[in-house]
Parts: sequence; structure tokens; C-alpha cells
Amino acid sequence: MDVFVEQVVWPARRGLREALFYAAWALLIALGLLGLMSLMNILYTDAGGAMGLNYVALIQAVVCLGVAFLLWRGARRLRTEYDYTFTNGVVDVARVLNGRKRVYLTSFETVSLYAAGEEGSSAYKACAREANVREHHWYLNKDAKKYFFFYEKKGERHLVVLELNEEMVEAIFNRRFMPAAAWDGAYKNI
Repeated sequence: MDVFVEQVVWPARRGLREALFYAAWALLIALGLLGLMSLMNILYTDAGGAMGLNYVALIQAVVCLGVAFLLWRGARRLRTEYDYTFTNGVVDVARVLNGRKRVYLTSFETVSLYAAGEEGSSAYKACAREANVREHHWYLNKDAKKYFFFYEKKGERHLVVLELNEEMVEAIFNRRFMPAAAWDGAYKNI
């Protein structure tokens, strides 16, 4: 029988993020229009009919359009969510930006884990102290209960911290998929 569990992680307080998202888009539109109007004023003709270059308008256009571009790139990150999927011993992690763009982050098999458990445990601290470990914190809510997974992939060691619900914890920390040596001791009863 296949075991499949999926979890979507949302920010707990989305109201502030939504307000910032719409404010960023309003500012983006205003700066974009100001930048385009500045582009129209770059070239001018003087009283004698000679063409000239308005450097102030050029600088204003570049700054306004540059900030609008940065707002466009940053506004997508205000609507970030994470998708965790567990299928028969394989954990997949992806980030979804603005509800549209799905970015694959990692995939690992639980049988190949060196250590796993709750963040803040002694096993977590030992893994975090190891040299040449790439840490990944793929969660949104700081107060939520978080779990770590320590594994090696393509010659690099990774320490991944995820925000899991109880259903996902029961599926991952199952004797069928998780090696007993990887557990930090907190889940012996599952």
C-alpha cells in the first residue's frame, strides 16, 4: 500500500504580507509610469534647434524603472508558500511563488538520512556544528514546530529544516521508512 502525504505551508499572519504585496504593486505602477514619463523627456531641442540630452531625466528614468523592477521581483516573494510531499519514503520540497511559479528545492529518501528529529535537539546541534554543511531553512512560521533532516547528496551534506504537521510527522517518522539509527530518540513510539 502506497503512503502519500502532502502539506502546504502558509504564513500564519497573511494580512500584513497581503497589504505589503498590494502596496508594492501600487508603488511599482507609480514608479513605472514616472520612469516612462522621464524617458520621454530625455531628448530635447533648445531655442537654436539643436538636440540635447537631459541627464536629470535620464537618471530619474533609470532609478524609477530600476526600483520598479526590484519591486516586481520582490513582490512575488511576499506570497511564498512551501509544498512538502512524502511518497513511500521520499520527501520532496518545493517553493511556490505568488501561487504560480513552483520551484523545486530538494528531494531525499528517508532511508539515506544520517539524522532526523526536532529542531533544537542535541542531534540537530551536532549536525549543525559539522564542517561544510549546507543549511536550508524552508519554513514560514517561526513559532511552528520544526523538524530537521541531515543527509548527503552528490557529495554535499545538507541540513534541511521543515515545518511539518502531525500527519506528515507520523508518515515520515515511521519504522517502515525511517532507519532507527537516524532518529533522535523522540519518536520511538511511532
